[in-house]
Amino acid sequence: MQIIDGQPVLSPTDLTKHLACRHITTLDLQASRGEVAAPAHESDELDLIFARGLAHEHDYLAALRAQGLAVTKIPTAFDGPGRQDAERQTVAAMRAGADVVYQATFFDGTWGGQADFLLRVERSSALGGWSYEVADTKLARRLKVPALLQMATYADRLETLQGVAPEHLYVVTGDGQQHPWRLVDVAAYARRARARLRGFVDDPPETEPVKVAHCAQCRWLERCTAEWERADDLTRVAFMRGDHREALRRHGIATVAQLGAADPAHLPTSIGRASRERLVQQAAEQLRERATGEPSYRLLAPQERAGLLRLPPPDVGDLYLDFEGDPYAEGGQGREYLAGLGDRGGGFTALWAHDHDAEARLTVDLVERLLTHWRAHPGMHVYHYAPYETTALARLTARHGVAEVGFDQLLRGERFVDLYPVVRQGLRISKESYSIKKLEAFYWAGERSHDADVADAMASVIAYERWLVERDDEVLNQIGAYNRDDVVSTRDLHDWLEERRAALEREHGAQPRPHEVPPDPDRPLSDQELAEIDLGGRLRAAGQPLLTDLVQWHRREERPAWWEYFRAKAARGRPDRRRVGTGPAVAAARGRAGKAQSVVALRLRPAGHPGAGRPAGRRHRDR
Repeated sequence: MQIIDGQPVLSPTDLTKHLACRHITTLDLQASRGEVAAPAHESDELDLIFARGLAHEHDYLAALRAQGLAVTKIPTAFDGPGRQDAERQTVAAMRAGADVVYQATFFDGTWGGQADFLLRVERSSALGGWSYEVADTKLARRLKVPALLQMATYADRLETLQGVAPEHLYVVTGDGQQHPWRLVDVAAYARRARARLRGFVDDPPETEPVKVAHCAQCRWLERCTAEWERADDLTRVAFMRGDHREALRRHGIATVAQLGAADPAHLPTSIGRASRERLVQQAAEQLRERATGEPSYRLLAPQERAGLLRLPPPDVGDLYLDFEGDPYAEGGQGREYLAGLGDRGGGFTALWAHDHDAEARLTVDLVERLLTHWRAHPGMHVYHYAPYETTALARLTARHGVAEVGFDQLLRGERFVDLYPVVRQGLRISKESYSIKKLEAFYWAGERSHDADVADAMASVIAYERWLVERDDEVLNQIGAYNRDDVVSTRDLHDWLEERRAALEREHGAQPRPHEVPPDPDRPLSDQELAEIDLGGRLRAAGQPLLTDLVQWHRREERPAWWEYFRAKAARGRPDRRRVGTGPAVAAARGRAGKAQSVVALRLRPAGHPGAGRPAGRRHRDR
């Protein structure tokens, strides 16, 4: 946001930020008027995203030139006269019939910005027998609504300049694919969104910082966090939802201290009873650490297959797994560049992958190691913290078409144990976050030192990106050391939780364990699966990769949905060990999955979609 000739000039970025958080607009407006100092927001992550995005943009530009298209580049400008001149140059390039206008500038005195590309199409306009459509490069491999809103804003000005609205917007995703979307499907929403922002800027209402998903990438986060701390805001309570916060504030409870002293029975009934009790307990625990300066926790009453009762019997063969992944590698597809695997005796194995093929080998190697270890230790489990590891393995096996059967066997045998729900369902801890870094205060001398060169997951990604350029092995050593610390931390957390489980049994008596009788790691596959695997192996040996992939195509397509189905059941404490098969139960589950997909699917349909132009069905209520 800028002030030009005394008037705010808005950009599509201002629009998407406003839709994410109205308070950003308040602060940006105050900063543009000099009423508050804009923070010097330095972020290695944002620098990395910017560099990756610029490289993606240049790759697409090179691809257009490789097609023999003539490209006209418009110089960047930020002040009023410069923007006006840049728009004149943009119109001149359009009138001249350039194939591609790169960094096209639009400025009408109220809205300004630069579209990555204008692409010529043979459709008549005021320019002649041609016109232009907007294309923007985005690192993401999936379309996001903010990208459409940005391009729809450019398209609104483009319509004025060329006398006809473009038919399509093009999103060029991180994999280099160009995705067309009909402007008519987003134009009305974009107009309403722009009107809302314009009205907000013309008559700014009072706003306050509220925690939203955009906070993680906002330059004002430090300022908002300081405000939450000064106000002892309910935002500081772990797992506090926005609607719960608003209900509590309307009820006269606006601080952590007030919530920690409240009677759950007297809180608003719009919050469920269990949630009321949980929030009061959580606030009280955080207040206890605030008063004593020491971390504290409380054990929750045992519930079947939940919390500490999710822990299977400890085994000398237990393993601990932690992945390091770069979401920006492979054109936004991502890469799991390190899998760290630790054992009870302190052994540690680092499996690295620095390209697509190496990632496939890492997947095969890791799954085979786990299966071999399972055969040697039938009671063993693979422990991790939060679902990233199993989600990554599911993604890797599907992406590369390898180790699917082995991974499926591990899942069916319930060998993976996520310690995050064990903590969340079994304890209340005195921390605002339940990340493993915060939990280390309980079983290590204190929270992990942040003095190391690689101290968190994003620092690991930044370091790995640096290694891709510099190829300095010391960088890999630092990443490996960080990963090993995470593996050791997971093991020590497991031990600490076992001690808490023993304390629970001292208070409530003996409690059941899952897997009293370990499943068989060599449980035979069906004859059909064995035949498919054999056929696939012979086809692969014969140099027929496409036919190899087709052999188990339907089974491969079904597996991720079933994995998620059983994961969700286990998360609710009701595991289901049925094998994947066919019949009424499968058909019903497929129906449920299809219905769920229809609920969350983006209502906008791509151009060429069979349903494009038709109503997408009843609008679902926002939650």
